[in-house]
Amino acid sequence: MNEPSPNSHSLVQWVEPGQLIRSLSSGQLLMVDPQRHNALIICKTFHAEFAGPGAAVGEPLDVESSSVIPIGDVALLHPQGYQERQNAYTKRLHWMRWLQQITDNPLPAQRARILLFSLEEFFSAELVKQLPDEVLARLVGVLPQTIAAARMEMMAPCSPSYSLAG
Repeated sequence: MNEPSPNSHSLVQWVEPGQLIRSLSSGQLLMVDPQRHNALIICKTFHAEFAGPGAAVGEPLDVESSSVIPIGDVALLHPQGYQERQNAYTKRLHWMRWLQQITDNPLPAQRARILLFSLEEFFSAELVKQLPDEVLARLVGVLPQTIAAARMEMMAPCSPSYSLAG
């Protein structure tokens, strides 16, 4: 009597990032679960892309990905029907535009700070600390050292730019 409804999704199970990259390279269209605070950072040859909740992943978009970094408790779903696939592609574009807005800033240090701040707002600071500098740098076109410096700056207590002692 517990038959799945036509709108139910099948969950893609995976255990480790190697299996996740194989799923994305398999030619299937999947989407990041829109009901969770989860995302993927999909590493390509020269850059990385962010696929947040609801975003399409796999099929033609990510066939040549070199690695995938899951953020949060990632669940991938099979989109059901034409409209849900279109919505997933639209969400992927949304996340691409979000990154493009950050990347449009001409100052690398500012791009790094905005990215880190934005990710910490959506996820948690603890979760963002676990993400490699190299991968985050590829998202917004900065050096890994720039991400590391921005992290240090964000962790430092607010200090005035002038000294009363001197």
